[in-house]
Amino acid sequence: MRTPEATRRERLERIALLLQRNPDGLREVEIAQTLNFERRTVNNYLRELEAQGYVYREGALWFSLPHQGMVLRRLELRPEEAMTLYLAVRLFVKQHDKRNEAAEHLLMRLAEILTSDVGLQEDILAAARELAQRPTVPGYENVFRTVMQGYINRRKVEIVYTPYQGKPFTTVVSPYLIEPSAIGFATYVIGHSSIVNALRTFKLERITHARLLLQEEYQVPRDFPGLELLRSAWSIFYGEQLTRVALRFHPDVARRVQETQWHSSQELSWDEDKPGYLLLSLQVADTTDLKPWIRTWGANCEVLEPADLRDEMVGEARRLAHLYGWHTSTDRQHDHSRFKDIFGE
Repeated sequence: MRTPEATRRERLERIALLLQRNPDGLREVEIAQTLNFERRTVNNYLRELEAQGYVYREGALWFSLPHQGMVLRRLELRPEEAMTLYLAVRLFVKQHDKRNEAAEHLLMRLAEILTSDVGLQEDILAAARELAQRPTVPGYENVFRTVMQGYINRRKVEIVYTPYQGKPFTTVVSPYLIEPSAIGFATYVIGHSSIVNALRTFKLERITHARLLLQEEYQVPRDFPGLELLRSAWSIFYGEQLTRVALRFHPDVARRVQETQWHSSQELSWDEDKPGYLLLSLQVADTTDLKPWIRTWGANCEVLEPADLRDEMVGEARRLAHLYGWHTSTDRQHDHSRFKDIFGE
């Protein structure tokens, strides 16, 4: 028999209030005994409260998350507003290579808003099903949820981090900013790190364990620039010192390059020495995350500045030529002038 909606909401509230009165946490069985509920029922309600961001589990204990400073209001959207939110989540789905139940839940909520009368409900449900088919990475869902809860509730998060190069280490992070990146299907948290007592950036996919420190609050410093911090970044690598990058694009892709505002600092002009070629200049803090984008254009993009970036691309081009067997080509003389134009001597 289905539980009436009013009864369900009342039970959810009773569980939430019970956890609020027990800041040291309660076990599932303790909640069931205190409220005289079936344990399976308690588990279902706890999972629902967890999905809504009201409670948090650590080991066998359940805790209440602070919501005193947050008022959750009913979200009422016009169809075009809901579609805008859907497109944002859809982009998240395309850029996310792992299952994420929080995004699945949001898509289901959007499907409720955009009913079948609007004709878009099935598209949104299909996006949710697509995300559900992504591989489940052990621990990632908990890391994602924990970092988000720390950011939302201004609570510090203890993490175990495994850098790309180096040994794993433990640090306490105060999340100031959460930023997705299209490069590598990644999400980053930027904030204060206790181990260096300075601002650092951590890739969520490299966090192997995260624990919310419910009793340790933090304040975002007044001088923290927020998203302005990333203004000079191509994607996620920021800094105060800027580097000028100059690129030359082949006429075959010139129109495509013109169609998009790639960076706030970009300047476009036609190359006077090579008719039809388009020049693009940028001012970025770091070229680390710019290089993958340059590579996507292949031989249609030539790095002119800075010299060290050009040398790096030339080196890569030489290795590619070797990889694909150019050095064994029987038609080497015919290709030699072309090779010089692209790769240099």
